[in-house]
Amino acid sequence: MRMKPTQLHFFMKPFLFLLAFSAFGMLPATAQETVKVDAKDLKTAGVETPQFQATNVGDKRWRPKTWLELDLEFDVKLAQALGGRNGSLESITVNYYVAFSEKTSDGKTQYIKGTFNYSDIPASETCHALAFVSPATLRRILKRDNFTASSDVQGWGYEISVDGKVVKGGTSTGTTKWWESPSVVAIEGALLAKKDTPFSVLWGDYDVNVKK
Repeated sequence: MRMKPTQLHFFMKPFLFLLAFSAFGMLPATAQETVKVDAKDLKTAGVETPQFQATNVGDKRWRPKTWLELDLEFDVKLAQALGGRNGSLESITVNYYVAFSEKTSDGKTQYIKGTFNYSDIPASETCHALAFVSPATLRRILKRDNFTASSDVQGWGYEISVDGKVVKGGTSTGTTKWWESPSVVAIEGALLAKKDTPFSVLWGDYDVNVKK
């Protein structure tokens, strides 16, 4: 059926209205950015293996060793449609990059690369994401014991993603993604979630949970 000019004009008005808003970045709320993430510098520190005591088991003496702990402080802000200040984000993904002082035989800088999905992130409050590198892995990379974070960690970086889109990042070198340089080589599978370490029962609600 052919539309009359007046009918066509009436039909086109909503479309032109939407197009005008789109041109100025003013799409309806469903298309607006609904999640904002802010984060601080990634903290790297050496922490010793915690020692616990239990009854009815034999005592085994051992010397605590030093782990590398990564601590990323961040906060999430959600649109009212997602709960606002009282809402929670289902999950975020964090990519970690940590470079070490020990180089490979061909002179390349070694760095650990790891990715974790954290779940149920509360909005509008300080959150922490934790990750660890074991003493055994540090010895393999550095070829010695006695890890010291201040001298053995040469650089760090992180990227936070929501629904596959990077929404926040940071590096020790400013804006340079040093892990993309051909002069570095990645060590994958070496980063551990807190739940897979002796620290799993510590610190209560300090850090967010790793998604299973």
